[in-house]
Amino acid sequence: MLFAAVAMFAPPFSATARNAGVPQHDPVLTARHMNQGASLKVFNATGAVRLVGWSHDSMEVRGNVTPRRRYYAAGDANGAKVGVDDGPSNEPPPHGDLTIYVPRGTQVSVKTVNGNIQADDISGWFYTIAGSVRIGGNAKSIEVDAMRGDIDLAVSVPWMHVRAGEGHVVVHGIVTDADVSTIGGQLDITSGAIQRGQFASVAGDIRWTGAPAPGAILDFSNHNGAVEFALPRSTAAAFSLSTVGGTITNGFAQVRAVSQAERSVRVTFGRGGADIAVRTFTGAIRMRPQ
Repeated sequence: MLFAAVAMFAPPFSATARNAGVPQHDPVLTARHMNQGASLKVFNATGAVRLVGWSHDSMEVRGNVTPRRRYYAAGDANGAKVGVDDGPSNEPPPHGDLTIYVPRGTQVSVKTVNGNIQADDISGWFYTIAGSVRIGGNAKSIEVDAMRGDIDLAVSVPWMHVRAGEGHVVVHGIVTDADVSTIGGQLDITSGAIQRGQFASVAGDIRWTGAPAPGAILDFSNHNGAVEFALPRSTAAAFSLSTVGGTITNGFAQVRAVSQAERSVRVTFGRGGADIAVRTFTGAIRMRPQ
C-alpha cells in the first residue's frame, strides 16, 4: 500500500525533524510510524541517499525528486521501501536527493548506480557502482559493495564485510571483526580495535597505520600490490611475512628477524601480542616506524 506524505502527519513529523536538525528547505515526501527493528529498502540510481538513525518510532523522508512522480513509497510499520523509479527508457533519467530518518535498529538495504550513500547509526547492506559510501556512528553489522566508488568507514560495529573494485577504501572506526577486499583500489586501515581481520587485494596497495590490538589475529594477502605497515615503536606483535617474487623490507633497525629465508621472514615486536600473517605474489612487503 502506497503511503506518500499525508498532510495530517506533516505538522508533528516536521516538528520532530526540526528538533533533530533535518534540513527544513527539503520538502517532506513521506512521514509515518515505523516500529523498532523494521526493515527498509532504498533505491536511487543517480541521486544521493542519506540515512540517519534516530530515537523516534517514525520514518521521515525529505528531499527533491525530478520529476516528482518518480518518487515511490510502499509498505507498513514493519517493512517499507522507498526510492526513485527509473521510468521509461525514452525519458531523461530522474534525479533524487533523499534524506531518510528511521528508528535506530532499522535494517536497511540501499542500492544506487551513480548516487552517493551516507549513513549514520544505521546497519545493513549498501551497494553502488560508481557512487561513494560513507558510514559513521554505531551499527550492528555493515556490508558494503562498491565497484568504482570510494568507501569511508568511521563506524563502530562488531562485524563488517566490504568488497570494492577500483575505489579507495578507508577503515578507521572501531571494528571487532573485519573482512575487506579490493581489486585495484587502495586500502587504508587505521583502526586499532580490530580483533579479527582479513584484508586482501589484487593490485591495490594495503596500508596499515598504528598498533594492532593485543591478541588480534590479522591476515593480509595481495597479488602484485604492496602491503605496508607504519607501526609505533611500542608495537607488540609477531609478523609472518612471505612473498613469491616481491621484496620484504624491515625499516626497524633495532628489531631483527627471528627467522629469515630468501622469501620468508618472521619478525617479533615486544612480546608478540598480536599474530599477523602477510602473503604477496609479486607485491612488496614493508614495515616502517610510524
